[in-house]
Amino acid sequence: MKVSCGIFGLVILAVSTFALSAAAPVQAQNAPSDNVCFSATEIVNTKATDRRTILFRMKDGSVWRNTLISDCPDLVAFSAGGFTSVVHAEFICANRHHIVTQSGNVCRLGAFTRVN
Repeated sequence: MKVSCGIFGLVILAVSTFALSAAAPVQAQNAPSDNVCFSATEIVNTKATDRRTILFRMKDGSVWRNTLISDCPDLVAFSAGGFTSVVHAEFICANRHHIVTQSGNVCRLGAFTRVN
């Protein structure tokens, strides 16, 4: 018996593999992911907890922790844990987005981990 996959079968396999790999990181909990993106409009608030950690509270009630690529000086030095985020796109993504502290330091987001 001979089985032939052909180009059409390969395309379906490739599309299925891509769809599964794109969906998996957002579903994973308690595991850091470099492939998570959020719509900027879905974020309710953020809170810096230390020089390298920011919590993102979402409209759906979930909370995501971002571990910055490196220490971000004075991220929590100001009473409000002051930083700004200028979004030039619809989404904020792990390892691609930058924040600016009130003193002007630019720091890059790292991986996201869902905490609840």
